[in-house]
Amino acid sequence: TYSVTLAQQVDGVVTQLAGPETFQVVDLGGGTLPIDDPAEALAFQRQAAELQRAVLGAVEVTGELKGRIKHLRLAIPDTPEADPAQLAELAAIESELNDLLVVLRGDRSKARRNEPVDPSLVGRINRVVEGQLGTTQPPTNTSRAGYEWASEAFAQTLEDLRAVDARLGALEDALESAGAPWTPGRFPEWPRGN
Repeated sequence: TYSVTLAQQVDGVVTQLAGPETFQVVDLGGGTLPIDDPAEALAFQRQAAELQRAVLGAVEVTGELKGRIKHLRLAIPDTPEADPAQLAELAAIESELNDLLVVLRGDRSKARRNEPVDPSLVGRINRVVEGQLGTTQPPTNTSRAGYEWASEAFAQTLEDLRAVDARLGALEDALESAGAPWTPGRFPEWPRGN
């Protein structure tokens, strides 16, 4: 059973125009193989889609972190009070982030040279999700195994990504204390009354 409602949004105000109206969806029997538990198949599809959302979100986070690193690389030399070791720390953070990007997206450099590359998290979960598109059949054992592998690998990768973010945040805090020029990702400090 589904329901439909028609609404309009004008200047941020949503006004309901019609509905909700309910209707029944009837299976036309277009599947070639019988399915014992359609709810289980749907639950797996949703689970895989949620993991895909999280993995793709983590890739976006790495892009944001790389942007912060780029700005810090320029700010450190412009900060007289900065410790030269902070530039080395920034390089170490960037190296660790690049390693995580290889896990998430694969080794793009090797792939461009037509070298074999290990499967990436994005590639694995995309294959699982794509394998479920347009099918009413239960997930295969291969799909389930791919999901489990990606889920376990992503849990560790996400933990590592959070650790990189924390290290970068600590470096940004130290640079703020040293009077570094403002960079994206941090709030400037202002001791009111001085």
